[in-house]
Amino acid sequence: MRIQGSQFHTWSRLLKQLPPAESTISKFTLQKSTITINNIAGVAENAEVVLNGWIDKKPKKISKNLNFGLLRDHEGNTLQLVDTKSLLKHAAVEDVVQARGHLSPKKDSDSALELKLNSMTTLNRSNRKPSELQDFKETGDYPPEYRFLQLRLHKYQAILKKRNSITKSVRDTLNDQGFIEIETPLLFKSTPEGAREFLVPSRKVDHNSKRPTFYALPQSPQQYKQLLIASGVNKYFQLARCFRDEDLRADRQPEFTQIDLEMAFSSANDVMQVVEKLLVPLWKQYSASNSLLTLNSRGRLVSVDKEDPICHMTYKQAMTQYGIDKPDLRAPDLKIMDLTEFKARGYTNKDFPVFEILILRNAFDSKESLQQNASYFNNANNYNSRVPIIVPIEDEKDANNWFEKFMTLAAFENPKLISKFLKLKKGDIICGSTRQHSFSLFENPTPLGRLRQLVLDSDWGKERYQKTNKDVATWVVDFPLFSPKEKNTKEDKKYDYPSYCTDAVTSTHHPFTMVKLSDYEKLQTNPLQCSGQHYDLVVSGVEVGGGSTRIHDAELQDYIFENILQIKNSDKLFGHLLRAFRMGTPPHAGFAVGFDRLCAMLCGTESIRDVIAFPKSITGSDLVVGCPTVVDEKTINMYNIRYNSKS
Repeated sequence: MRIQGSQFHTWSRLLKQLPPAESTISKFTLQKSTITINNIAGVAENAEVVLNGWIDKKPKKISKNLNFGLLRDHEGNTLQLVDTKSLLKHAAVEDVVQARGHLSPKKDSDSALELKLNSMTTLNRSNRKPSELQDFKETGDYPPEYRFLQLRLHKYQAILKKRNSITKSVRDTLNDQGFIEIETPLLFKSTPEGAREFLVPSRKVDHNSKRPTFYALPQSPQQYKQLLIASGVNKYFQLARCFRDEDLRADRQPEFTQIDLEMAFSSANDVMQVVEKLLVPLWKQYSASNSLLTLNSRGRLVSVDKEDPICHMTYKQAMTQYGIDKPDLRAPDLKIMDLTEFKARGYTNKDFPVFEILILRNAFDSKESLQQNASYFNNANNYNSRVPIIVPIEDEKDANNWFEKFMTLAAFENPKLISKFLKLKKGDIICGSTRQHSFSLFENPTPLGRLRQLVLDSDWGKERYQKTNKDVATWVVDFPLFSPKEKNTKEDKKYDYPSYCTDAVTSTHHPFTMVKLSDYEKLQTNPLQCSGQHYDLVVSGVEVGGGSTRIHDAELQDYIFENILQIKNSDKLFGHLLRAFRMGTPPHAGFAVGFDRLCAMLCGTESIRDVIAFPKSITGSDLVVGCPTVVDEKTINMYNIRYNSKS
């Protein structure tokens, strides 16, 4: 179509003025950097170089003909600029520039170099906002909507590069072990796997019900990878994107990455050996300590190697000694003690009869330090349910009569015998609470397990009770296959004891985990007493990943769906798996590593948000781009959805 001159003239008047050609075209006339600032030490003095980057700070005027500036390159490193030609006169913080000049030694340094400017081209001028945010830049903690400014800093450039290197190492290691990388679909179906799902509407209507249909974003590739094993794939892996619509905290995001793997004709031990071969070298190469520790058979901390592989700890051992299924073993001797053998028992709730204690030795040396720490550990907001009773030993009388403070929840047959055994001293703190029987221990963490976490999360606790600053790993095995459904919810008011439904159970991990063979008959008589062939890798109190031996028998899987989990439409939800199992799926087992958590640990940061380029906020929003957003009614009508008339 030909546009007449008068028509074009009218149209062009409606648009903004075209930016000037000369100043705009110069922004696209680019010469590549001849070197990075990190490698500048190897360049000869007076060599002419070209560097591209950003103005890091507002240039400083020294005299009429001398200005100092600071250039930051794409790696986040900086170099001083020396300007005798007024080239930096109008430069602003975060201007993108191309600097050309000669290298010369800094006057106040024997080794450092600076760049004496010959010319400088501004490739993109910044507005005033980065300068206004300079205080945030100094702390490295920008408001989340300016994440792209934060990522320019050296710390975050280094994190992104380390994450890339870890990714490459993972792929190389698994490829060398015969795994093949296969991408699985992101548009899946809605199935009950534990967490809430993100739903994606489609324009298709169900033929029978005439209702709108939805995809679900996968919580994990679990079912697809089992189908791959059914498809004859022997060893699969994927750096998989996963989605869960759950409450957020430092180690959770609505979308995240996991190293997902599955192995045919393999047992739990086969998988655990592969995972150790994958992760132990990563710790040696990328962690600050360059090593990973574990406990040997005598309970001593040792480096993980062929002679001392990562130790195994049963769920029961973890829960009774450390009060949580992901114990922090950097303080291996800080253990919880069950006083049942001393005839001490809890009586406030018949389902929680075990009275246990945690002794914090040499915990305080003054009333001030005692009050400071005790107030933190006594804060009910730090606990899911009841708060442990905390008794400081301030004198010999306290050491002998400590049990009196616990008589509101426990009875003691021979307290003097217990006192003789405990050997409490001035400065100790004894903490006590009740829990369930060891054979039906589902409250996780227990009150003392949570207290232990709080102690080791504090600088005070680290200093007193940690034996090492290096990471310590353990396998936690023999989890309960099923757990009773809890009646209490987070929306409930604060409760002392969790209560459970008597007629419903849920999978402790997921419904595809095989029962421990010795407990097979209990599937019919008492499912809650069954242990599963599940295994978690726990490093310094963090669950790095988990896996299990899967059910590959269709009749057993169907029995668990319908008879134990009471899934009424199991064939509709999981028929694709059952069909595959009935056509010759081999025995298989697998594992998934939380890749963001792994990278955070190897980078020495507590939050996975630091190792994700564009993380979501605590509310699940992406504040950089501004999502999620409201969609207009006309658009959602295409997906057979209507707005609620009450909204």
